[in-house]
Amino acid sequence: MKNLSVGLDFARVVACLMVVFLHVSASGVVVFDYNWIYSNVYDSFVRSCVPIFLMISGALLLCRTENALVFYKKRFLRIFPPLLFWSAFYAIWKSTMGIGYGGFFDSLIAILKGPVYYHLWYLYALVGIYLFIPFMSKIFINSSNLERRLYLVIWMVVACVIPLLSYFYPAMGDLSSVYGLSSFVGLAGYVFLGAFAFDQVGSQGRSISVMKESVIFIFCSVLTAVFTYALSVREGAPNQLFYSYLSPVVVFASLSAFKLLIVMGSRMGKYSHSLSVLSGCTLGIYCIHVFVMNRFSLIYGSFIEQQSMLWVIPVLSISIFLLSLVPVYAARIFQPFRKII
Repeated sequence: MKNLSVGLDFARVVACLMVVFLHVSASGVVVFDYNWIYSNVYDSFVRSCVPIFLMISGALLLCRTENALVFYKKRFLRIFPPLLFWSAFYAIWKSTMGIGYGGFFDSLIAILKGPVYYHLWYLYALVGIYLFIPFMSKIFINSSNLERRLYLVIWMVVACVIPLLSYFYPAMGDLSSVYGLSSFVGLAGYVFLGAFAFDQVGSQGRSISVMKESVIFIFCSVLTAVFTYALSVREGAPNQLFYSYLSPVVVFASLSAFKLLIVMGSRMGKYSHSLSVLSGCTLGIYCIHVFVMNRFSLIYGSFIEQQSMLWVIPVLSISIFLLSLVPVYAARIFQPFRKII
């Protein structure tokens, strides 16, 4: 299938917009009120955002045979500059609000210890995931299609199913630790899944059904909303267990969303330049949108009180996405800024 790279750009842009929707709707899912149901539905439908980002990494990186040291040099030179820049940005911003970390060295230690603002966790997680990719790449390239499926099944059981069963049946204990299954735990499985799905899209081409993948995505997203509602009602308070990126229904929703976006994007060849430019802005949008959302809330905060989240969430999300895009796009006009934004 042609234009798969355009499909990846389209998937990255949509995933970035989904992240903004996620953070806008997040405040509405922590307290039961008349708007909770809307926040729950929106949140459930965009849970695929981070998995899609990881799957794009798998699609781009796992099919390469590259020396590990060469890979680390290239990738970490791309990760650490934005990680340090945006960490410093948020550390300084927090200090202006009186909740900083003290002096320069205290702030530096805080940055080294972990994300200074909640959404930056993803940049830190990429460090560990990228350390594993050169070895995961060799596993992927040298595995048969059956072995790849087996890897994904084991990952799904260990990382997704067992934790869910342990939540509802605590007497089971921590089976992953007991049986030494930690090699299959975590978000890195999405990288392998992305390479596998991308290979499927490339080989099957137009036989990938947009309708089928759309139905699966919608069905799994609805299940996430329904399960979250049922569990929250049972426990008398909002419970986000099924929002987990490693929830089985989120995994299947993410897989279908990824394939759906690649196929749809591959048919947008005439917009390839625009999508490429937008795709290049997604890291900056991801990092700055929380700041924009916070500042923008000073304007819209009182206005949206008692309003329905049914329309507030999409309007705010799209507005914040566009407001975040403007400074990022402007900064990236200058080549040096492209390494950090």
